[in-house]
Amino acid sequence: MSSDIETRIRNSFPQLAEQMDAIPQAFAPGWLKTAATQNIGEGDFGPDIFEDPLARLCTSVNEDADLNAYGRMLLAGMIRTQLENRLLMQRLRAAGKLGQLPIAPIIVTGLPRTGTTFLHRLLASDPRHASLPYWQLMRPFPRGPNDTPEVRIDEAKTVLDVRRAITPELDGVHLIRAESPEECMFVTAMSLQSRLYWNLAPVYSFMEWYNAADRTDKYREYVEALSYLQSLYPDRRLILKAPDHVDGVSELLDVFSEAIVVQTHRDMTDQFGSYMSLGRVTRSLAVRKLDNARETEAVLNLTDSSIARNLEARSRHPGKILDIRYDDLTTDPLGCVKAIYAHAGLTFTDHQRASLASHLQSNTKGKHGAHDYDLSEFGLTAAAIKERYSDYETKFLT
Repeated sequence: MSSDIETRIRNSFPQLAEQMDAIPQAFAPGWLKTAATQNIGEGDFGPDIFEDPLARLCTSVNEDADLNAYGRMLLAGMIRTQLENRLLMQRLRAAGKLGQLPIAPIIVTGLPRTGTTFLHRLLASDPRHASLPYWQLMRPFPRGPNDTPEVRIDEAKTVLDVRRAITPELDGVHLIRAESPEECMFVTAMSLQSRLYWNLAPVYSFMEWYNAADRTDKYREYVEALSYLQSLYPDRRLILKAPDHVDGVSELLDVFSEAIVVQTHRDMTDQFGSYMSLGRVTRSLAVRKLDNARETEAVLNLTDSSIARNLEARSRHPGKILDIRYDDLTTDPLGCVKAIYAHAGLTFTDHQRASLASHLQSNTKGKHGAHDYDLSEFGLTAAAIKERYSDYETKFLT
């Protein structure tokens, strides 16, 4: 897979091949920060909360990941983009354009592959709400007066065109379009405290640190960023989504207690198989060789940590998380929306119901391809997963 992807890029995208070859073999915080500074023309990254995770991420890339040329370009590009966003956010902070709390958003989270995307896009189809498209999440702050939404949309379309050309099968797993609602994980990633980087590369030691790290500073900046994004949609409630929040709900609610958190739950054999399958595709593209057993163990540890931290959040913030089962979501999606609106103190009118029903009719499951997986590919059995997560399933699925 690794050599195939590089060959495909070199044959089809010579400009990308030049970019791949220009990325150093070893990652260093100074080099990445300098690249971001040169692109933006400023050097103030704001609060230094990103410094330690950036250093840990670079160490993990160099020692754990065994990236190929494509993987180095992909990960370096993502880190540089997030550092550029930090520079731009600090510019707004210094100008006094951040800080006012947004309208209490509805934030959908859950373990990955539990229906969060389906629910997020369904809620986003309510005309009273505003969702954030991929282009805006990747580049939330303008780089200058000429950096219009149209410019950033075109940039995002170019990136996604390359993604589809290289990995067309990913549309059947997780569809991304420049102007469609996407995960706010791209906003939390500005702190460098995010599982986004694990989704792209097997950064094992970084994830070991991340599993135990406090998320408070990450969510302070997240809410600051939302204050700016809300100003672009002043009369509409933001609908947000990211599995990246599932292990940070406690800190999120510490910082922004008004947030309306909805969490999805799915049979763990289906959840784990689907998540492993997606992650293996994306990480395999980025490395010369993937340690399959180590990857599986890392995902198990991340899942264990996510569940433990989420249970702690429920003790700290009782009654603040509304739980939605995947089976209920797939059999009665509008009933689930009605429950969410009741929890949030919102009305659910016939007009809204019609808008959501139209969205459902136009977005049937499997429309962009099927996603097949088998737990045995990852050295696991359904019985082992059921035993490991029996307490979780008893609590949330029965």
